[in-house]
Amino acid sequence: MVTHPDYSKVSTAHSTRKIRDMTDVLMDQTWISYPDKILYDMYREVHLSKEELQKMKEAQLRYDITVIPPAMLGPEYVKTAGHYHPCPNSCGAEMLSYPEVYQVIRGTATYLLQKKDLSDFIIVEAHEGDVVLIPPNYGHVTVNADSEELVMANWVSDAFGSEYEPVRCKAGLAYYITEDGIAQNGNYDKMPPISYAKPKSYPEIDLYSGVDMYGLVNDLKKLDFLVNPQNYPDLFKKPFYEV
Repeated sequence: MVTHPDYSKVSTAHSTRKIRDMTDVLMDQTWISYPDKILYDMYREVHLSKEELQKMKEAQLRYDITVIPPAMLGPEYVKTAGHYHPCPNSCGAEMLSYPEVYQVIRGTATYLLQKKDLSDFIIVEAHEGDVVLIPPNYGHVTVNADSEELVMANWVSDAFGSEYEPVRCKAGLAYYITEDGIAQNGNYDKMPPISYAKPKSYPEIDLYSGVDMYGLVNDLKKLDFLVNPQNYPDLFKKPFYEV
């Protein structure tokens, strides 16, 4: 796995999410007293050499690292802000938005995936080395419900900007992960059904749980599905193992 004592030295950009950046997506805001507290760090375009960074740019791909220490947001476990992805300009008949792929480097991640039409809500728990594919047309949030720091990596196309407003305007996804279990978000008129799933490997694109996915920097054509999802509809039909 790509580990480094200071990811800012192997990335082109470092940013943070503070509590004040998250207030619109929290289940409860009454507890907030330190709005400038940093909740998590994001390191963009992580690379181990300038040559590899150039290859990523040419392929319209980005490898990022996110570090989320354990914390509570009132009754909720700490989480990312959450967003959807747009479709490429050439969506094709399938109308597939840009996907994304994550790998847990350290800790335990709970990924919440919500289909845009609210027909599906998937909860995936992933551990060190696990690979999780965010399929097209799903919004997603990552929760650290563990007592240990979560460090995760992602490959994603750099050809788009994420869409945060659909999540903000509803104060989060349809469900929250709290210390008392799963709680419904009352801002939704329709609640999607919940299903539980676990990660899987994708041998057809050389993505394997337990194998460092940064290694694909040497064969970025394998990640073309992130840039041109309309060419890979079969890949997204069964993205997870059902529990």
